Amino acid sequence: MRMQKRLAGCVCLLAFTAALLAACLLRPQMAPVKTPVMGIVYTASEDDWKDEQFRLLGEQAEAHGFDRMVMQAMRTQQSQIDAIRALVVYRVDVIVFSPVVQSGWDNVLREAAEANIPVITVDKTVTQGDARAQVSYVGFPYRALAKQAAKRLLSEKNDTVAELYGTLNSSGAQEMSRGFREGMEQSGQELKYSLCGDFLRSRGYELMETFEQEYPHIGLVVSQNDAMVLGAVDYLKEHGLRPGTDIRICAFGGGEEVLGCLARGEINLVAVCDNQALAHETAHAALKLLEHPETPLWNEVRAELLPKEAA
Repeated sequence: MRMQKRLAGCVCLLAFTAALLAACLLRPQMAPVKTPVMGIVYTASEDDWKDEQFRLLGEQAEAHGFDRMVMQAMRTQQSQIDAIRALVVYRVDVIVFSPVVQSGWDNVLREAAEANIPVITVDKTVTQGDARAQVSYVGFPYRALAKQAAKRLLSEKNDTVAELYGTLNSSGAQEMSRGFREGMEQSGQELKYSLCGDFLRSRGYELMETFEQEYPHIGLVVSQNDAMVLGAVDYLKEHGLRPGTDIRICAFGGGEEVLGCLARGEINLVAVCDNQALAHETAHAALKLLEHPETPLWNEVRAELLPKEAA
């Protein structure tokens, strides 16, 4: 009798186990959740503002649920193109980069579009010749900001102005130069001296030497990024001149070293471009593009003029 009860119990247990197994097999399996990957092209720079921009892009990517894949690039278009192509091969979900120049991207952007990978340019834009390769943009209102800076500086004093221009064919450089010239024209002046410093600190030093030796009547220098203005400040201090006093200085960017110069009175005005806001909006745009990759986005984030009196 006991043996029969045990056998019956075993049969019931086996039947229950079989039923449970069948239910598990018939139950629809949930696909594993895939974490989206943001491919970021990191381009070598010479100032802490640009380095901060890259660091914050990575932080905000993670905060918005992305994994990151970073590709290093030199400060050449071909190096950036190679980095973008590598990210396309790896099949990331979105690509973010800051183009060194604005034209010549059609082929690689078409490759990204054919792989259904949206692309976001940050800080600088590209010109698009292929309607199939739409690109989104998150950056700063450089033209309006430069126009405001010119009007403010020239309302204080009518100096002869020299410009430390960034990279030729860079959208940011063009927009800053255009805006500053418009602001000068409204003040009845024109920009007479402009030399290309390629956004490099060493070139800022060399061009400041050129300005000081060949055009000693210059009273205001406008630099389109932190690196070049720091080179200019280096030159002036090494040659017994007082930056911010003997020659007024305006810069676009706003990294820690430049803000330190502003606080010491060595720079008169900084157009501070908020990298935290840029990084946040870029990550937010990337999430939107995952849902609607066919709809490119355009977003300009906040920036402000900070005079040395407020530093």
